[in-house]
This record gives sequence, C-alpha cells and structure tokens, in this order.
Amino acid sequence: MSGRVWVGSFFILFGVGFLMQVLGMVDFVQVLSTWWPIALIIVGIIQLITRTYSSIVSGLLFLLIGTVFLANNLTDVNMTTYLWPLLLIFIGLVFLFTRTKRGRRANTDENIHTFSLFAGTDVRSQSKDFQGGNITTIFGGAEIDLREAIISDGAKLDLTTVFGGISITVPENVQVEVKGIPIFGGWEDKTRHYSNEEKATVLTLNCLTVAGGIEIKN
Repeated sequence: MSGRVWVGSFFILFGVGFLMQVLGMVDFVQVLSTWWPIALIIVGIIQLITRTYSSIVSGLLFLLIGTVFLANNLTDVNMTTYLWPLLLIFIGLVFLFTRTKRGRRANTDENIHTFSLFAGTDVRSQSKDFQGGNITTIFGGAEIDLREAIISDGAKLDLTTVFGGISITVPENVQVEVKGIPIFGGWEDKTRHYSNEEKATVLTLNCLTVAGGIEIKN
C-alpha cells in the first residue's frame, strides 16, 4: 500500500471519528486518547513488511513504544516507567549486532542500506546502476550523495527518520518523486522539476518522518 493511501486512510478515519462525535454517536476524543498508540503499532507493522534490516529495526522500535503506551492506557500499571529501560536494552542490542562504518565512504553497490541510531551516516554512491535501498535514522542523521551515481530509471529509495534528519543530493538530470507519511515532520524538495516534454530519470523517494525532516537537493 502506497504512502498516499495510508495518509488518505488516516484522514478519512479521523474525519469519520470526529463526525460521529458531532452526531453524538461516540466520544471519539476519549477513544482517541486511549487507542492512539495503535498508530505507532501500525507504522511498525508497515516497516516490518519491508523486511530489510533497517526497516525491521525501526519497525520493532515503533512496536515497542506503541505497545508500552497502549498497555499503559489499558491497564492500571504505569507501563511508561518501563519504557526507558526497555529502550536502553533495545539500543544496546542494536549496537551489539550492528556494524557501523564511520566517515564518508564510496559505495558502488546497486542498493544502499544504512541504519543510524544516535549516530551519523555519510555515504557517497558511485554506483553504475543505482536501484535504490533503505535509509533509516533514529535520533541521528544521514547524508547521502548520489551525484556520482548513475540512477536507474524507476529507482526507489525508502527513507525513514525518527527524531533525526536525512539529506539527499541527486544529479541534475534526475526527476524526484516524493511520496510518504509525515508525522510531526516533513520533507523539502529543492531539486529541479522537469516538464513533461523534458526527459529525466525518475527517482522515487518513499518517506516516513516522525518528528524529523528530509531535505532533497541537487
């Protein structure tokens, strides 16, 4: 399911809920105050469906946070007191099982897969047939330079940032198409836009921003 479908579905759901409250059919604000963590759980499930390492890690993080807050709302136990210890354990496991390469490095692979947690990633792609990949930052940042890469037409790059930021630099001859879900965040496309008469390679960016930002530029 595309990002536009998810965004549209959320707007419809909230619109129907508030309409039912106005009609006196249900106290939607009360329902929302209890069940809002389900949104985080859904985002986590979406990330897990992608089945790449970075999306699995971010998906598990969303599931963990969403489950803790949901349990806190449904039980008499203050589950939020367990959140920080669980997050510390989660972060520790990620550090143990993730190999981090520091500094700007040339990448010649067809796909880029990076994950940054409380850290930064700096990648310069020199791929001769760039297909896309996954970039995930959680309380961190990533700078991805694609100016020396040959972008394959129809390439797709999935970008996820949670309390962080991602900067993407693309070649001049690339037309960027941005799709995604902004949650207390967003993205800014500063690239050149081509008319229908002009031919340009298309790079699709699927973005998920949670209290974070993404910048796309030439």
